[in-house]
Order: sequence, then C-alpha cells, then structure tokens
Amino acid sequence: MWSFIALSLLRAKAFAAPLDSHAQPRGIQSIGSIDPSTDEWSSTLSGIGPLILLVGERTTKQVLRNVRGVSSAFSLAAAPLGLLTVATSLIRFCGTQRLRAFIGYELEARTVAGIDVTRVNCGGVSAHLTDGYIVRSIVGSPSSQLVAVSILEGTERGIEAQALVKIRERDRFNEKKKRLGIPGGEANVEWCLHINVVELTDEALCHVVYALTNAIGIGTSSKEFVRFIQQLRVGNIPLESSPVISTMGTIELRRQGSTDSGQSSARINKILRSASTFSTPRADGATASVLEVTPTGLTTIDEKSGKKSAFWHFTFTTTFDAVSEFTTSASVPHTSAAMLGCVSAVGILIVHLLALWQNNWVMSIGWILVVSGYVGIVFGVTLAALLINTSCVSIKLDNSSSPNSSGAWKEGMVVLVKNVDSMDTTGSAFVTSPSPHQYLEAVYIKPSTSQARYLASFTTLSIILAFIAHYLGLRAIKWWASIGELGICILAAFARSASNELQPRFSEVKGLKIDKRCCSTGVIRTQKSHVIEHDTSSTYKLDARSYSLHNLNNKPTVGERVAYQTAKLCQNDATVRTLITNITGMQLVSLSVPEDPDTRALLVSFTGGILVSEGLTSPAAPLIISFRSKISDLAAPTSLLGRGIMRQLEWRLQAGTGKGIPLGNVYVFAMQSMLDWWTLSEDRNDMGDLQRNLHWPLFLVNVAFFLECLGLGMEGDSGMLSELDRVHEEVSNEDLKVAKDVIAFLGKWKL
Repeated sequence: MWSFIALSLLRAKAFAAPLDSHAQPRGIQSIGSIDPSTDEWSSTLSGIGPLILLVGERTTKQVLRNVRGVSSAFSLAAAPLGLLTVATSLIRFCGTQRLRAFIGYELEARTVAGIDVTRVNCGGVSAHLTDGYIVRSIVGSPSSQLVAVSILEGTERGIEAQALVKIRERDRFNEKKKRLGIPGGEANVEWCLHINVVELTDEALCHVVYALTNAIGIGTSSKEFVRFIQQLRVGNIPLESSPVISTMGTIELRRQGSTDSGQSSARINKILRSASTFSTPRADGATASVLEVTPTGLTTIDEKSGKKSAFWHFTFTTTFDAVSEFTTSASVPHTSAAMLGCVSAVGILIVHLLALWQNNWVMSIGWILVVSGYVGIVFGVTLAALLINTSCVSIKLDNSSSPNSSGAWKEGMVVLVKNVDSMDTTGSAFVTSPSPHQYLEAVYIKPSTSQARYLASFTTLSIILAFIAHYLGLRAIKWWASIGELGICILAAFARSASNELQPRFSEVKGLKIDKRCCSTGVIRTQKSHVIEHDTSSTYKLDARSYSLHNLNNKPTVGERVAYQTAKLCQNDATVRTLITNITGMQLVSLSVPEDPDTRALLVSFTGGILVSEGLTSPAAPLIISFRSKISDLAAPTSLLGRGIMRQLEWRLQAGTGKGIPLGNVYVFAMQSMLDWWTLSEDRNDMGDLQRNLHWPLFLVNVAFFLECLGLGMEGDSGMLSELDRVHEEVSNEDLKVAKDVIAFLGKWKL
C-alpha cells in the first residue's frame, strides 16, 4: 500500500516539475489536409444534372402544342426539357401498338393523346368556356360548345364588298377541306347575310339583289338576273307603290307592256354599270364578280319627313366551330423560335468547348460521347416534334379585316347550349375577349400510316440511345459542364414560356344575341313579332337574306311529298297554277354551279301563302333569299325556304282565307304560336326541326316552289327534274288522293 502511495507521489512530482527550456518540443505528426470531398459532390452534380433533362412534362407538352414548323421544333430540341415526355408522347400519338402497350397506353384513343400534344380542335374534340377561359375536351355529346363568330354591321352602301371577300375566303377553305380529306361535318363554316331596306328604290333593289347573287356566285350579267329584278318591280316605280292585285293579303307583281319592260331593263343595266366591280378567286379557280361601291353614309331622304334614312341595314354573320385556346393567341414567330434555338445550341456547344479547352484540347471518349449524344438528341427531338405536328392536318381560315374596311367588325364566341326543354327565344349569348383578333384554323388528326408508326418507333429508340450516350459522357467530363448545360435548358424553357401569349378571359356582351346556326338572321334583333293591318305601311319594305351551303340529306316529309304531287298535277291546270303563284308571289332563278353539277345556286322570292289555323298569313316585307343547295335537298325545301320567315318583325293576316283546304288530319298551328314561338325558336330547333314543324304551314309555298323547279326542268334543266323525280319516286295512294283533293279545292276557289 505504501509503495503504491510513494509511486503516485513520484508521478505527481514529475508532472509538477518545470519545463526544461533546452528540451526539444514534441513533433506533431501530420495527418494530411482536410478532404473537401470535391470528387463526391461534383460526381453527384454531373450525375443528377442530365437526369433533370428527362422531367418537365407540362412545359414540354405546351411547347409540342405550339410546334408549327422546323423552327419551333428546333427551339425545343436545342435546349430540351422533358425528354421522357417527348418519347412517351411520340409513342402515344404515333407509335406502334406494341410500343403503346409497352408503356400502358394500348387502349387509349389517339384523340386523348392529341389534345395533350397538338392543337386538334375537331374530329371529336370540342371547346367549352370554363370560368371565362377556353378548354378543349373529347366529350362524346357535349352539353355546350364554343363557336367563333365574326359580325359585320353597317348602313352605308359598299359595305357588302367586305362580306363578299369573307365568303370567297370561306369557299376556298371548304375546297381545302375536301382536298386534304377532312370530313364534311368537321370544322364547319357557316354564314348568313341579312339586309333590311326601309326606303325601297330602284337603286337599292338592284344593289340588294346584286349582293345576294354575288354571295352565292351567280353571275350578275345573266339574263335571269335582270328578269328577276323586273319581276320584283314595275318600270321605275318602287316595289311598295307598284300596281298590285290583292290576293288574300299578298301581292302579285305584274310586268307591264313591252315598252315599259324595255325601259326598265335599260335603267337596271345603267344602275348596275354605275357600280364598279372587282374579281375575287373562287374555290374552283375561276373568278367571281364582286360589287364594290364607294362607301357612303345616310344618303336616302324620306319624302314625308325630309329626314335622312339609312340606305339599308346590312348584317353579315359567320361562324366557325373549330376553336381552341389558341384561337385568341398568336403563334410565336418563326424567326424568334429559330433564334432561341440557335442561341441555346451555341450556348451548350460553348460550354462543352470550354470543357475541351480545360482538358488541353484532348478529345476524350467522354467528350465525344457528350457531343455525339447532344447532336443525336437535337435531331431526334426535332424529328419527334415534326412527326407529331405532321400527324395533323392544319388549315388556316383567314379572318383578317382589310385595313381600309369601313365596317365595324365584331369578333367573339357564341356558346351553343343543348337544352331542348328551354323556352328561351332570345338567342345565344355572345362573348368576347380583349384580344383584338381571332386566329382561326382547323386542326384534324390524320389516320395513322404504317410508315409513320415505324418512323416514330425508330425516332424514339434514337432519342433513348442519344440520351444514354450524352449522360455517360457528362459523367466522364468536368462537373460544371452538366450544370452549365442544365442552366441553359432551364433558361430556354423560361424564354419559350414567356414568348407565349396569355389566354384572355371572355365575358358576355349584354344585349347582343346570335343565331348560332346562321339559319335565320345571324344577329338577332327581332325579339317580338306582331300583326299589322293591311293598310298599315310596314317598317321594312324588303327583307333579303343569303345563306351558306347546308348539306341536309333530309328525306321529304308527308307534307313535302304531297306538295310535289300537287305541283305535278298543277302543270295540267293553268288556273290553279296561276292561283298558287298569285297567292305566294313565288319567283325563282336557278343556275348550275360549274364545280359541282349536283348543286344549284338559287335566288328565291315569295311574299306569303303561309297556312295558319285562322287563315293565310304573310310577312309584311317581301322576301328574297339566295342560297346554294344540292338538288336532292331541294326535294325537301321546307327548311331552306322557312329560314326566310324566321325573325320577321311584322306580319299580315287574312283571317278565314284558305280555311278548309283538304290536307287531312294535320297540325297547323295558330297565328299567335307562329309569332311567339315557331318563328323565334331557331336557337332550339335546327334545320331538321324546321322541316318537321313547318312542312304543313309552308305547304302552298312548297307547291309554288316545286312548280318553278318543274318549269325549269321543262326549260332544259333535266338534271334537276330527274333528281326531283328520283327522290319522290315512292308515292303512296294516300298522298296522291290528298294532292287531287287540294287541286279540286283550289279549282273552285274564287279570287
């Protein structure tokens, strides 16, 4: 124990002893510098950086939708983000069935993938308005749909020239659709031209008929055109004050002697020559004469009041049902996209040249893999974007206005709502956005070909191999090369996003309602109709309308079949034939369309003869309608002619006249129903509904129309005659009996 204590004290003494100044300090053994782990984190960055190029789904799909050519495709390929999205989108939209099944999309419709990566807006795709913004969807039977609308309104003469230019452009658009294989029921373009004349003069009448005939491509120098005007007027006397024979509330305009007729023809030709014309190309490559008059303001003077009145009230409405969120935003200019792609590519190449310089210009295997992989990515992504873009057919519809145009164009959208239970007759709402112009195009997905599918598979494989080579090369060179490349790609993505215009928000225009189908007046002004007395002057002295071609393919109804048989029987009875012509005031000009022998261009005028339960009724203003139609559709003319009586402001009623006509147990509605619903419900009732609802009220009008068509057939239009007979070849004994009873009834009618 003591020995232990002594030893402890000895050690304590040694620790307490002073240091020897002559002793050498103990040397500290070096353990090396602190390792900053540069190799570790640089390896991490060079490994993660290239992988970020694989992500970016939303931005990549946005760029793919905006691809319109090589420049925009190269802009994405030079600084790619979302390579994985590019590859999968290419397989989904253009790849083979096996590749689609490999990534889990074997049962996906191409339209679903098309909405993600293209601007497709027809062929099962429809646009909707959600919270004021346009959204596309592929709902099979959408409850609502968005349609682009352009409106031109004015009162000066010469304004029709702008509308006629638009019509010719739409003819060229429809021709391109046929040539590129887009089905007729897709990307529909409709238009409606409506003219109301308050003070009808010779000059106004000639200009109105001129506009109607030019709208449907009828040559205004034809003899039929001059004769049509002569039948609407007497000598130099305006229509409303010409000698008439009152027949059941309607008027018959009769030609006077040969001297007056010659003077009338000379005056008409003088008026027509006073208007200068210019030629616009038609869809068939020919030229169409278009009226062009120097725009003038309110120049017509009312003799009673001495006040100036409008030359006419002119409205032109056109619709286009292939719209998308790109309709209100301009595409990125090709030069901007090309510059962005070139700057990105040069930036990335400079980064890799700096890496080569730091390596004393020694081309290592890693550097070669980086450059070759990048070049492969650029070519692969460019080809992939172009394959996706060229898998769709794109046709632009020129909607620009002339800088010298005098009319005020309104551009916006109309919401088509399917609500068959609605009793609202005000029309469809018109919505507009702050965007000054609409960029209209039809984008339709083409059927996939085996060549395109194999090329898409090869492109996908090339992108994958190029990325693997690029990734392995970046792992082998300086770490900052991958970071620099990633930074350039991110900056380029921001630049691409910033170059896209923001989608504007739509809002409803109060007080403006639209005829969404362009089957009445286009812009709806008449919200309530009323009956006026026979001695009361009508507000409008002429109501003129022109419509685009509608392919109806509707079979004739019972009323139309009976009307056709009645017309054929009338050919042998001059008295009844004259009576029906006097009742309806029917006049018809029909010309063949050179580019389509099965189509006719028609100019129709009638003044009344519409059946209601109280008697006969007619619009207060005489009607002129021009349109093109297939001959087979002329066999069921109710909807074509019924468009003329829609939204009429004033009506005349001849109570008791025409009652008892032996049509059988058919439904002919009352006058008040005509005013409150049947002529105001085009927003709910389409052309087929018009045919089903109005074929009996328009029975006499249809008979008069068939009489004119049969007369044209006898004069040389054998194609029309044979086609009408073919459509009406199946006739029942009951239909023939009703037709004979009608002829017998009309034969006893005393004027």
